[in-house]
Parts: sequence; structure tokens; C-alpha cells
Amino acid sequence: MRHRNVSAHFLYWSLGVALVFVYVAGLGIDVMEVDAAQYASISMEMLQEGNWLQVQHRGADYLDKPPLLFWLSALSFSWFGLSNWAYKLPSVLATLLGVWSVYRFACLYYSKQTARRAAFILASSLGLVLISNDVRTDTLLLGFSACAVWQLAEYIESQRWRHLLLGCGAVGLAMLAKGPIGFVLPAFAVGGHLGLLGQWRRLLRWEWGAGLFVVALLLAPMCWGLWQQFDLHPEKWVNGRQGVSGLRFFFWEQSFGRITGENVWRNDASAFYFLHVYLWAFLPWSLLLPWALVHMGRGVWRRIGSGERTHGPEYYSLAAFVLTFIALSLSRYKLPHYIFITLPWASVLVAATLERGVGALPRWLLGIGAVAGLLLGWLIVLWVFPTASLILWLVFGTSTLIWLWSFGHFIRSSSADKWTGLGVTSAILLAFVLNVHFYPQLLPYQYTRRAVEAARMAGLSADALYFFRMNHHSLDFYNGRIVPRHDDPADLLALAVYQQRPIGILTTAEGKAILEQAGASVAKAIELKHFHVAMLNARFLNPATRSEVLQTVYLLKINPPNTSM
Repeated sequence: MRHRNVSAHFLYWSLGVALVFVYVAGLGIDVMEVDAAQYASISMEMLQEGNWLQVQHRGADYLDKPPLLFWLSALSFSWFGLSNWAYKLPSVLATLLGVWSVYRFACLYYSKQTARRAAFILASSLGLVLISNDVRTDTLLLGFSACAVWQLAEYIESQRWRHLLLGCGAVGLAMLAKGPIGFVLPAFAVGGHLGLLGQWRRLLRWEWGAGLFVVALLLAPMCWGLWQQFDLHPEKWVNGRQGVSGLRFFFWEQSFGRITGENVWRNDASAFYFLHVYLWAFLPWSLLLPWALVHMGRGVWRRIGSGERTHGPEYYSLAAFVLTFIALSLSRYKLPHYIFITLPWASVLVAATLERGVGALPRWLLGIGAVAGLLLGWLIVLWVFPTASLILWLVFGTSTLIWLWSFGHFIRSSSADKWTGLGVTSAILLAFVLNVHFYPQLLPYQYTRRAVEAARMAGLSADALYFFRMNHHSLDFYNGRIVPRHDDPADLLALAVYQQRPIGILTTAEGKAILEQAGASVAKAIELKHFHVAMLNARFLNPATRSEVLQTVYLLKINPPNTSM
């Protein structure tokens, strides 16, 4: 038994080090258009303008996401300078908080071995790896909402005030990350747990009022800024409307308005949209989740039917996952990363079910998911972006062979640790390929960093760049300042005359023709190939057809009239 514990301890320490490596490798990867690049640009602008309560985007009023990501990233920029890793660092730390919170939460109701498995299942899931690289507000939301449920569960078990205050503080931070959903998920978790235990009257205790006061205190600076920026100025045009209340937008329209149809954002995606998202977002564990839900559902049904529900295990994870999944599925505007907030609770559900042992069915389900992840990694290395890197081949190839040997060796084992280790290992290998090879090869197809480097080589300073009939947020970020956009060619030519120095203009082929027809003196035209890397498709992934879907962006060096610069 001691030997088995030492082996498991060594296994998880090794997997933990490997996971930290792949997460750190993702910190330096370029920010991706559109959302991550936009948020990095807003954070940079906030720091440069010093306006922390009234969020601006390219000099205009911004009303969409709450400010926590901008505040934290701007602070990181102030300490470490403008860089990819400085933007991502606060969110990756929140990710680690989420993993730790899942571990500590599971320790309340399960064995430490199960808690450890839950943490590793979450940390290795493909969705968490992706949003720790392509950082959006959901990364902070996941970390703080998981922490909120953990601390509130601690409070319900111990009745200690510090857990209530910390839990409600985490709720406030989750709301500052992405709005009311940061309150809704913990409310679903706590309410569902107490309701299924038949203890719903505990929700009426006066202590919850003190917790709500903590939430209100944290939200106060944001609310004050929204009131000043929007509610006091009904004449402002916001998203094509006047008379928009910033407070109403935050507390109702941003989240609940997507269900009622009041929110301007809608794509009317199917109510089953998130089912297929989970197939890849929760790899390699995705096929285990329905199996875990069936087992959990049966257990709940038996306890309720027998009247023994007050002696049941925790119901937080089941309620947090199922109720949040249903609520988000009712939204009229869905994107894949919206559902990632449920990943911690899917991880707990799977780990809790594995605690009972790994039978033939879960072995097959996990094996299919793990092999799918490995095949995806090999597809990238052999076909999408073929590599000649000896180190990559050595690490990925050798690790795959070891994994296949282990799979064959453990095929009849019922050990949850062994099968969790196999699943985590396959996930790490895929994450390694993504963060060390795939994204570093993919992101250069986003022209913006290359454009800034080309502008500097052409002698153009950061304040001499302009967009003509286009704009991209990541160029603002890599330029270190907002690049103004102009739609009238006469305005740009007048700028060149007024400044009496060359200016750089970023535009499309159509924009280039318009400027030349308007009499622009083009001293140099640098052609840059571009692809919207967040919108991957088969033609781009296929090396044979990739060039057909690349767009052309031009960096034009425009001389002022009557100069030969």
C-alpha cells in the first residue's frame, strides 16, 4: 500500500510539473483577434489614459464587459510592461485559483485522492488550456466562481464567518469579471445543494445579508463609473441606441437580456449548441461526463425516493453544472467559451464517479477521448504544420510510445489513479503540441505584429501609423498606442501635409487603390498576408489550400507632397 501511494504521489507530481510547463509556454504566445486582442488593447488604453472607472475603447465609450480583466491586466502592464505574458498573467493565476478551489472543495466531501483527480481533470481539459492562452473574461470568471462555491460550501459546513466573507468576495469578483453569471452559478450550486438536502430554509438566515453587502461593496466602484459614464448622459449613443443605462445593462441586459431577447447580441444558436462544444472542450474526459451524470442522477433519485436525501453527499457540483448548462443553453447568443464556467463542476462529477472504480465502460470512454486527443496532436505535427524540430519529435514521439505501452499495460486495471494518469498524460501531450508548436506557427498568420515590426524597419514611429477603412485591436497593442482609423482619404493626405513627415497607413487592396487614386505619394508598399486565426476552417488547415484563404493587408509609407523622404 505504501509503495502504491508513493507511486501515485510521484505520478501526480510529474504530471503537475508537465502541466505547469505547458501553461507557462502559452504565456508568451501572441494575443489573438478578436476578443483577447481587444481586451489587451483596452487594458493598455486604460493604463495610458489613467481612466479606471469609465472604460474607453479606441477613445469611445465602451459598454460590454465589466472592468476586472482590464483593471488586472492594466496593473500587470504597469508592473511588467506591455507584453503578451503580462496581459495573460492575472488570468492564468485565476485559472490556478480555480484548480486549487476544485481540489479544496472536493476534499470537503470526498477522499484526497478523488480531490486530486478532480483538480487534474480540470487542469488538463482542453477548454481550460485554450482560455489560459486565448484569454477572455471567462478565464477570470471560471477561477473566481469556483473559489466562491468552495468557500460558500466551507461556510455551510463550518458556519465560520471568514468563509462566508471570502465566498461572497469571490462572487463579487466573478461578477466584476463577467456580470451576473458570476452570482448565478454559485447561487445555483448553493441553492441546489440545500434544496436537494431539504434544507432550503438555511437560505433565509440573516448572515447572507452580510455576504451580499460584501458583494455590493466590491461592485460599488464599477457601478459608480457606469452611472457617471452612461446613466448621467442619456444623450450618448451606445451600440446604436440612446438613453442606455449602464447599471441596467450590467445587472440585467448583459446576461438575462440574452434570454429575453433585449440584448442586441444574438445569433439564435440551437439550444443543443453546447453539447457538441463539450465534446472537444472537455477532452479527453468528455465521453465520461454523460456516464457520470447518469450515475449521479440515479443516486439523487434513489435518495429522494427513499427519503434519505439529508444524508446524501454534496449536490453543489451537480446543481452548478446542470442548472448553469440549461440557463446558458437558453441564451439567444452563444459562443463556445461561455460554457467553460461549468468545467470545474464537470471535473468533480467525473472524479467522484471514478472513485467507485473504473469498469470496462469508463475505460473505453476515456480511452476513446485520450486517443482522439493524441490523434489531433499527430494531425497537427504531421499535416497542418509539419515540423522538422528534433526536440519536438523526440518529446512528442517518445511520450506517445510510452503512453501506448501504458495503455496496453493498464487495459484491464480498475485503478482510478492509473486511468486518470493516462487521461492527463494524453491531454498534456496535446497541450504541448498546441502551445509549443501549433499556436507559434498559427499566430504569425495574424499580420499585426509583423506590421509593427515592418513599420519600425521603414522608419515609422508608433504615432505615425493609421488605419484606412479597417482596424485590428492587436495592432494597437503591439504598436503600444491606439492606431487611429480614417475612412476619408483626404483626411489622411492632409495629415501627411500637416505633419510634414512620412506616415504609415494599414489598409486593404481596395483601400490602397482608393488612396492612390486620391493622389497619395506611396514611397513604399509592404504586402502582408493575413488570416483571422480565431476562425479556423478546413481550407486554412489544409496546407495545399491555405494560401487561397489568406487576405492581403498593405502597409503603405506615404510621403507628404513635395518631399523625397
